[in-house]
Amino acid sequence: MSDLLGERPTIGAPDSPIGGPALPSAEGIAQISEAGTVGRLVLRAGPEAVAVLGQALGAGLTGRINSATVAEGCTALRLGPDEWLLLAEADSDLWLAARIADAAKDVAISVVDISHRNAGLVITGPAAEAVLAVGCPLPLDAAAFPVDRATRTVLAKAEIVLWRQDSDRFHIEVARSFAPYLVALLGVAVEDEAAIAALSKRAG
Repeated sequence: MSDLLGERPTIGAPDSPIGGPALPSAEGIAQISEAGTVGRLVLRAGPEAVAVLGQALGAGLTGRINSATVAEGCTALRLGPDEWLLLAEADSDLWLAARIADAAKDVAISVVDISHRNAGLVITGPAAEAVLAVGCPLPLDAAAFPVDRATRTVLAKAEIVLWRQDSDRFHIEVARSFAPYLVALLGVAVEDEAAIAALSKRAG
């Protein structure tokens, strides 16, 4: 049986934790934006539940650990052998948690809605790797961290989940209380990369 509480849990759609300040941006360098309204569920499930839940989600759960499986309306980030962070378009699938519960009636699972705990940031641009390198210890080149790699890591003092969506696009999941801190940190990194680029252009 699922350990979901309540009759039909829904995905929340929290307000922005950033409060409206202009987000960092430098043309030709990098741009920071909010990820938009998404629902976030932490799913824990054993092997017996994976096949059933994959059909209910419309997104396979059998991808390798530290990878993302993208499907229409829902993305599954596999963070461990039995753990996934599910990102869903809140407006299009308010009943995702309930569909999971219905599909898993005969198996043990855990689903926790963290929509109001987390925030999402997106960083795009040719210098996205360099901007993230200001505080992330992982090698972020395409060979070491390819498209659809997703893993827990840190960015300076904040624990994050980092997902590479494209060659020059990264999605960051972070606790809402740390979101303004990350925006400020990334803003300094964007400014530094823009200054380096300007100096290189003059020297050239």
